[in-house]
Parts: sequence; structure tokens; C-alpha cells
Amino acid sequence: MGVSNFVITASLIGNLLNPLNQGWLYIKNIFFNPPPLAVGISAPAPTKAQSKHLKISPQFGLYSTAWTARSKKINDLMRVADETEINSIVIDVKEDGDYLDDYIKNLVTELRGKNIYTIARIVLFKDGSQTKIRPDWYFKKSDGSLWQDNRGWRWLDPFNKETWDYNLALSKKTIDYGFDELNFDYIRFPAFKKDDDVNLPPDFASAKVKTINEFARYLTSELKKHDPEITLSVDLFAYNMLSADDLGIGQKFIDLYDYFDYVSPMIYPSHYLPGNFGFENPAEHPYEMVFGTIESGKGLLREKIIADAATTTPDAVEPALKEKIKNLRPWLQDFNIGAKYDADMVRREKQAVYDAGLTSGWLLWNPNNVYTEGAFDKK
Repeated sequence: MGVSNFVITASLIGNLLNPLNQGWLYIKNIFFNPPPLAVGISAPAPTKAQSKHLKISPQFGLYSTAWTARSKKINDLMRVADETEINSIVIDVKEDGDYLDDYIKNLVTELRGKNIYTIARIVLFKDGSQTKIRPDWYFKKSDGSLWQDNRGWRWLDPFNKETWDYNLALSKKTIDYGFDELNFDYIRFPAFKKDDDVNLPPDFASAKVKTINEFARYLTSELKKHDPEITLSVDLFAYNMLSADDLGIGQKFIDLYDYFDYVSPMIYPSHYLPGNFGFENPAEHPYEMVFGTIESGKGLLREKIIADAATTTPDAVEPALKEKIKNLRPWLQDFNIGAKYDADMVRREKQAVYDAGLTSGWLLWNPNNVYTEGAFDKK
């Protein structure tokens, strides 16, 4: 399935975050309120996990906010995992600062006892928690004040390598809390607009991709030294699979692919623009959007396989691709934007993943953490 009707533009990310300027919010932040954290509770001293991490494949996972993880709603997710094919839960542990404390440590232990694979979601550079103590870590305006995007978020500057070590230290701490996998989001620069008042280096256009790639290499290599058994994954815009370009944010699907154990493109049909894959309302076509995006990504991987081994025979390319896509584990939509996502719609997404040849599973996103249980196979 081709993408001939689709054109990548410099303003694409802006449309992704606010499609058609109709005020839609990027789904990873809809309806989320910071969780109520206990005041005065200090985290236990990190220690190396004594037991090995769970190794479950394929992973069929549900997303949990930090708030849900601290409420009775987490019991609903555990019940779903007990009754259905769901075997993994993704929990927010860092957005604007981290949520790690003894409660989370105990929760991970409880989930381990239920044989549920635990994934810690870590937001990397969209983190405004250090602005008061380390303002030098953030993007600045021409007058020296802190820059913020059009939604009021402050961003750590990936050019400042002290921000690398800040994220690395938090990631090591998360491993020591017993999580089986770390899942990294916002491994990118902000989507700057042309008229943004922000100080950027003269070589920003050419340096941003190199910087993100070097950070990914540093982060993953250091974490594997810390714990060779830890599984590492990364979230990428689905649009990264439709183009070899970095979309203006320094994030390239092909470049980041080999640094992580799993790559999780966020294939939410409601986030595509009208006309993508020939559909006026892409959200109404979950199978086609998921299948087409994966096939486009496979095409990029196929081109890389051929480029990396000029002597590779045509007969060897497809087996190599089949092996490579074992790392591909997408996020899918289970929320009502653009269309009502009932059990049939979610099952169409799942079927597209299988028909595209992926074998490592999928993760489901719902910002309220209320999932369509009828879409899951029973045990």
C-alpha cells in the first residue's frame, strides 16, 4: 500500500499535535492530571534487583498513568491481565519529574507476582521539573528567559549533555525499582515554529539528528552496562515510518531503530491528516492505517538492509527483514477521537499488526486507562 497522496512538510508536526488547527490535543496528554504524591516520603535507596526480569513475548500491553497506578483503577488493569491475553502494563514513572517511591516499588513487586510484564514509561526531554534549580538546562528566548512551546511546556535542551546524565540517572534508578523494561518517549527536539523566539545554534538543522542519535547510543549503552538484562524501547511518531526525514525534530525511524530492543511507533489513526492513504477520515479505517504504516516502515528497513550490505542477494533481503521487524511493537488506538473505537475497531488494528508480519505484540493507549475488553482474546 503506497503513500503517494501524502507529502511530508516542515509544518507536519504542528498538524500532528493540533490537527487542522481545530484545538485537538496530542493524545498523550488528554485528560491527565498529575497524580497526588505523598509528601515527605523518600524513595528507598536503589539496589540492584535480585531477581531476573520477566521475559515475555509477545507483549500485549495497556497504558497506565501514574495516577491510575496509585488508585483502585490499577486493580481493573490487573483483572484484565488475569482474564485475557493482556500480559503487560506500561506505567508512567517520569514526565515533569519522576514518580518513583516505595509505593511504585511495591506495585512492581505485586505485578511481578502476577506474572505481569512491567514497562516504565519515561518522558525524556519534555520535562519542566528542573527549571528552578537548573535553568541552564532549558531552551532560552533571546532575552534570556525560558522558552516554552505553545502549550506552555518547558523542554530540556538535548544539546546540553548534562540533560543526558540527568535522564540516565533517573533511568538507572527506574531499573533498580524492578521494572522489566524502560520505554522512552519524547526522545526528540520540540517542533519549533519559524517565528519562535528561541536561541538555537547556527547548525541546528544539521545537528539535531546527530545529537538525538548520539544521545540514544549513549543512553542505551550505559543502561546495558548498568543491567545487561534490561529491555529498552522507544516511542516514535508513526509519521516517521512514512518518510526518511526527521520531521524537523531530530527523530528518524531508521537511525534510532537499532539502538533499542523494541521500537513502538504510535499508530493512532485519529492522528493522521485527511487524505493519508487516500482516506478523508483516517480514524474510520483502523486496519488500513495500521497496516499501511507498518508496510511503509518495512520498506524503509528493507532499503537500509540493502544499503548496509551491497552484496546482499535478493533472496537474503526478506529473511533479514523478517528478523529485523521482530523489534517492531506498535502503540494502537483505543480511544474515541475521529471515530468510535469499539471492540471491532480495535480488533481490526490488531489484525493489521498480525497481517503485516509483526510478532512482538502491541501496546494500547487510552488516556483514561479504560479499555475495550471485548477486543481482547480470553485466556
